[in-house]
Amino acid sequence: MENMIEDVLKDIREAEKLADDLEKQAYQDGKNAVLSAEAEAQRQLALTKESVKADRKKALKDANDLAAERRKVILKKGEEAASELAEQKNSVIEETADKLVEILLEKYS
Repeated sequence: MENMIEDVLKDIREAEKLADDLEKQAYQDGKNAVLSAEAEAQRQLALTKESVKADRKKALKDANDLAAERRKVILKKGEEAASELAEQKNSVIEETADKLVEILLEKYS
């Protein structure tokens, strides 16, 4: 009977040791899972930052390209308006010069 009690106690000690080992392993597994999750979160954060940076650069480039196109259109309209104004002024000058020539021809002819 004593042998039987010793066997039961031995089985209990082995079960307790196994439970302790399982508890330690579970704790270590949990710790590893947390570390892995933190590393993955850092990786995702870095990827997100790079993506945002690339999106911001693209948006800035697109805005600059659009501004350059609009600037070209505005400058072209300005050049056309200036050219038209110059033509009108030249026309007025030519008309005035023609009138002066007529007046001079009438006066001195």
